[in-house]
Amino acid sequence: MYSFVFIHDRPLSAAGEEMIAKITAAMGGNSKKNPVVTLPPLPKAKIYIALGALALRKFFPGIAAAPGQWIKGGGSETVLVTYSPEYILRFGAVTQAVVKIKKDMWNSLKTVVQRLK
Repeated sequence: MYSFVFIHDRPLSAAGEEMIAKITAAMGGNSKKNPVVTLPPLPKAKIYIALGALALRKFFPGIAAAPGQWIKGGGSETVLVTYSPEYILRFGAVTQAVVKIKKDMWNSLKTVVQRLK
């Protein structure tokens, strides 16, 4: 069983993979222990991290949540919803808005680490 698994609606770009690798390392994991899953079925994990609303809808149809929210999936899975790295990368330039989104994303991801302790 994985401690946490990222879920995304499609394969990440190279830049998106790089961002998730850095995030995963900062959370104390690695890509083998904490994969990004783009197709069902979900592997067993303590926590799933939905990278964006499209990933949430793909894996948990009918459930909606805002970034930073914790929800229970259809089979009572524990899910954190956060921003997709692809969404952040779309902005290109690092503006105050992008800095806020990254900070919000990181703050929500730190709660995953706290829950796993």
